[in-house]
Amino acid sequence: MWKQNRFLGILLALAVLFCLTACGGSSQPTIDQYEWTLNTVQSDSNGGEVVACAADYLDSYPDAAEVDFSCAASEGEFALTDHASGQVYSGTYAEGAANMDSLLYTVQIGDSAGNATSALTKYADGGTAPTLVLSVDGYTMYFTGQ
Repeated sequence: MWKQNRFLGILLALAVLFCLTACGGSSQPTIDQYEWTLNTVQSDSNGGEVVACAADYLDSYPDAAEVDFSCAASEGEFALTDHASGQVYSGTYAEGAANMDSLLYTVQIGDSAGNATSALTKYADGGTAPTLVLSVDGYTMYFTGQ
């Protein structure tokens, strides 16, 4: 009897440890956790050339068009807002795979399907920033969370 209780106790302890490890606070940001500000837009053609960027990046990409976009997401829906024109592009998202470093999503904007990834970018100086990467219709958009 004592061996059986000991075995069950060890089994219960391992189960609790497993649950705490699996459910323990992961550090990746979620798509709906931030208001996202666009940094750059790359074309999937021409070797990933930056074709548009926020004003802060124009010195690095002088041939890129200046854009002012943000992205906000909640409850399976997101909106890309062009602050210069006031145009809003709506879409949907669904969470896919996840690991300790990132979350993957499938996205839909009108007839266009794509993917998104949210993660915590770690810089060489030790700093970090929440990052959202959205890829749709041959373009990849990089956002930073605010």
